[in-house]
Amino acid sequence: WQEIVCGQSPVIHQNGYLFLHDGRDKKEADIRKSVKTQRAAGLNTVEFLDRAEIDQRWPYIETTGVKFATWNPTDGFLDHSSVYNEAVAAAARLGAKVVQKAKVVAVRNNSDGLPVKVLTSQGQWFAGDIFVNATGVWAPEVSRLFRGWHLQINAIRRYLYFLPGFNSAGDGEFLHAADLPRLPMIITPRGAYCRPEGANSPGLMLGWTHHAHPTRPEFDNQDTVERGFAAGETESYGHAIRKEVCAYLPDIDNMGGLERAHTGFYEVTPNHNPFIGFDPWVPNVIHAAGFSGHGLMHAPYTARIVAELVANGADRPTVLLPAGLGEVDITAFAVDREFVHGEGMVL
Repeated sequence: WQEIVCGQSPVIHQNGYLFLHDGRDKKEADIRKSVKTQRAAGLNTVEFLDRAEIDQRWPYIETTGVKFATWNPTDGFLDHSSVYNEAVAAAARLGAKVVQKAKVVAVRNNSDGLPVKVLTSQGQWFAGDIFVNATGVWAPEVSRLFRGWHLQINAIRRYLYFLPGFNSAGDGEFLHAADLPRLPMIITPRGAYCRPEGANSPGLMLGWTHHAHPTRPEFDNQDTVERGFAAGETESYGHAIRKEVCAYLPDIDNMGGLERAHTGFYEVTPNHNPFIGFDPWVPNVIHAAGFSGHGLMHAPYTARIVAELVANGADRPTVLLPAGLGEVDITAFAVDREFVHGEGMVL
């Protein structure tokens, strides 16, 4: 990141991911098979741990009912604000023009029916040979403007909650303030999770999948917290998450109440895999959307694919990745694919 983007600080914090299992969510044989598959694919740092090993490494975790876990120390979380801001600055240094808060409202085609210009809500026209639709939950709407493929992407609202550090009583019985910045991302058997809010933060970020209904995304309502999800509501969803996480990290009872809730939209496809490729109907439009919560993690991979597609001028079944990774099959991301294989690791 620092070499290519000239970033000022590390943007990934490798605290590790710890998935706890009670034997009811997944069987031990299936978890061992998953670990074996990951290691065979090159992720040879991932481990299968029994309960005794969990107790030894993380004495602050309550393991009553926990049977086993998987652990990978090289997993981590990203400093998203640095990623966005430093990447935009790097693009601008290379000549990119950055225009913000400018919705695409119209498309102009040439005599052959190919799009050649887009109009923004600020009244500016931008011409192009190839257009990349990377607009997240708004990608279906943008595709319609281009008279492109119907992208099966639903906007699903998700929530995150934030706990402050330990209160005036000081540390917990087993978990101490000094442990918090290096706390792993801990995922409970029922899928709730917590991790440090940031690299040097004394607080925690909490989340849990909930059965949200698809909604029409509006730019002005993407930060709106629905009733029943606010941090300050005594019976809110946030308090259910806190209770679930507290069952495995009981010392967080010594922290204050939930400080705030953040919300936004996941761009969800039927199989949780993105669309990356040329539009089947509009030969100079590329879609890169539908990442189902994995967009920031997949961004470097996606950028590499899109660059290859632009250079090629058409879809291709494989893309050559750097660092000796070789040719990678990208047909699973085809815009007009059938939704057969799915992604299961969605929080």
